[in-house]
Amino acid sequence: MNELLLEYKETLKNTKALLNRLKENEACEEDLSNVRSWISNLEFTIKWIRTGRQPGATRAIERRAAYDREVPVEPYWIQLNKDSNVEVFEIEVSEEEIEKDEMKQDLIKEIMKVLDKREKEVFEMSSNKLSQYKIADMLGISRDEVKVIISRCKRKIKNEGWILV
Repeated sequence: MNELLLEYKETLKNTKALLNRLKENEACEEDLSNVRSWISNLEFTIKWIRTGRQPGATRAIERRAAYDREVPVEPYWIQLNKDSNVEVFEIEVSEEEIEKDEMKQDLIKEIMKVLDKREKEVFEMSSNKLSQYKIADMLGISRDEVKVIISRCKRKIKNEGWILV
């Protein structure tokens, strides 16, 4: 990343020199405008690379240090150097358990058919033990609205004849 930044800085320096030469030679305004645009774009890119965030944006890229420590590796190299001492465990799942899981998934799909998109989203988050405050924050709505949506979901599911546990 540092090499790229140095290349951009060098290009910016050369582009500014070009702009000065064009001004001295009294080049047409269109050429000057194009070169100024290049300089602007280069400065924007350099700032972005240096800070790790888009200039003017309020949030930075996450885990920038992780990207700095990243080492590119070819996939075949991983296969060639895999650890032969590692034991692979296979989990045995019976047909009964698979059928039970499939039946549960089918029931959940049937129950969720009565809910609209927003209700499904809120109800799934609530079912996964997220607090109403957290759901509201994630969806950008008020906690009261989350509470109303959850009660509406429960009412719709109950009206369809399902019992919530």
